[in-house]
Amino acid sequence: MKELTLTLIAILTCHFSNAQPDTDIYVMNLRRSAEGLLIEKTENISNNEGYDNQPSFWVDGESMIYARTINGQTDIARYYFDSRNTLVITDTKQGSEYSPTPMPDGRISSIRLDTTGLQLLYAYKFDGDNEVLVKDLKIGYHAWINSNELVAFVLGDPATLQIINVNTQKAHILVNNIGRSLHKIPGTSSFSFVDKTSSPWVIKSMDPLSEKSETLTAVLEGSEDYCWTPNGEILMASGNELFVWKEGSEWQKFATLSRLGVSTITRLSVSPDGKKLAIAAE
Repeated sequence: MKELTLTLIAILTCHFSNAQPDTDIYVMNLRRSAEGLLIEKTENISNNEGYDNQPSFWVDGESMIYARTINGQTDIARYYFDSRNTLVITDTKQGSEYSPTPMPDGRISSIRLDTTGLQLLYAYKFDGDNEVLVKDLKIGYHAWINSNELVAFVLGDPATLQIINVNTQKAHILVNNIGRSLHKIPGTSSFSFVDKTSSPWVIKSMDPLSEKSETLTAVLEGSEDYCWTPNGEILMASGNELFVWKEGSEWQKFATLSRLGVSTITRLSVSPDGKKLAIAAE
């Protein structure tokens, strides 16, 4: 039985690693004109063979963090825009980190998948020092809504949206069958998520106190990743095309990245000042 268990863990770990696409992180300037949003000076800042994904701007906008894979191991990397230098923060031999996210206290929260199959949410300092944040839940994706609470995509059948207090370790299920893209809505206390309970899938907002939700818009067909601008717009991609939505309007295409050889855009992140857009793309 022990040999069977170890074999299954090895198979699952290998499958998870092999399932990661060959993606890179692109950063571009985001500018507003009379015609709408424009992108300029697009650059591949990871330029690394393998899986580079899940970009997130740091709170000062002068750097960004993302998941970077080297020799089959995925760690947290930090890219500095002025120097164009990349600093790899973690070197976790017993596992890999995914979905690095700035924490309200200045640390980085990230999902760690160990080679044993254990998957937990950790907090990391920039010197690599770390601790488990949530002990008993297998979290896939998360977003901070205040200094003590986060909302999380918790793995299961179906996946659930849960709100978790990291101080008390208390978790509460809000809804079932959600997507992986979770975000605090700029300038509000609410957050947004993708509801997959019906077709088409829709992006909803939710107030964490009342737990009341409101449908904002349907997602673009075949897509589920999106991000917010500081102006309250939602950016989303379909294939290699970028779209913008704002309340009272429909999705509008504003850019195509075919000239860069990009075929599929997934994760997106906008800088705190709204002047830069980062994407993960194949």
